[in-house]
Amino acid sequence: MKQIFTMFLLLIFSFAKTQQSKLQGSWIVESIKYNNGNPLEINHPLYSTFIEYEFNGNNLEINNQKFKAAIDNSTISTNFRKLNYQFESNFLVINEKGDDKIYYLLKIDDFIKKYPEFEPREIVYNNKNIFESNLVIEPSFNNVENFEDFIRNNIPSYSSTSAKNEFFQAKYILTKENKITDIQIEKSISKTFDNQFKTALLKSEQFLTNTSGKDLLVTHTFNFFKMFAGLTNKEEKQICNFIQKGNLFYEKNKFEDAITHYEKLLAMNIHPSTKDRFGYSLDQAFINLGVSYLVMKNTSKACEAFHKVGDQTNFKVRDYLLNFCK
Repeated sequence: MKQIFTMFLLLIFSFAKTQQSKLQGSWIVESIKYNNGNPLEINHPLYSTFIEYEFNGNNLEINNQKFKAAIDNSTISTNFRKLNYQFESNFLVINEKGDDKIYYLLKIDDFIKKYPEFEPREIVYNNKNIFESNLVIEPSFNNVENFEDFIRNNIPSYSSTSAKNEFFQAKYILTKENKITDIQIEKSISKTFDNQFKTALLKSEQFLTNTSGKDLLVTHTFNFFKMFAGLTNKEEKQICNFIQKGNLFYEKNKFEDAITHYEKLLAMNIHPSTKDRFGYSLDQAFINLGVSYLVMKNTSKACEAFHKVGDQTNFKVRDYLLNFCK
């Protein structure tokens, strides 16, 4: 009897280890549904979004937020969250305790097989044939800090610069041998800040891993744009005004009124640098406009608004385009 019990415990232990082993690596959320199987509402913040879970031993990283986790054969527990999980075919299915939603995730390789548009695009950069990284195929960063925090904390002038109205953009190549080359500052803040960024970036090299087997072009930005204090000209003031008024009605589900204000953005020939500076706010305004058009049964105009943000490789609008704009 004792031997049977011991074997039973070993089987349970072996099963738990197998489950934990299957979790290892990166997973991309393909879809989110309510527990009853219903889809999310089109104006739900999670309707179209990027979420990545990365498991490394007992370490869990969700969209660059790191957690220590205790993992058994059916649950993932951190100090703040308890996730129930199971495997269904190629999917990892997660439901957080107390949440009414179920998340369906695919391993990165399976995700790319199903959606080959996320294969890195080959381009010529500095007379070299390389591949552009994206949210699905990008370097991993193996440090207690996430990459963004590491770079920020290793730029001495970051705090003083963040109080200003600035936009910074740099590109670099991370080779398949994990070496950083061809650093190029495309939108400078100052020589001091730029040089400190380069130093921090090269310092990060020891923690970066490129598993794609390709030389990857990576873009990094810092947007210190102050929405109100940072308005520098008439165009920016108009954009801010249209966004604010549109948001006011959108948040009250007054979609027709929201359209009236968001539509004014479509009539503007917004300079690319201004688009960069407004970033998230402008993208969200176009998404809200698209959702408002959908509510008003104007699918064609909704698709035009979503395409202002990006194509099917842009997770902010990906599910809207897949579900309404084929």
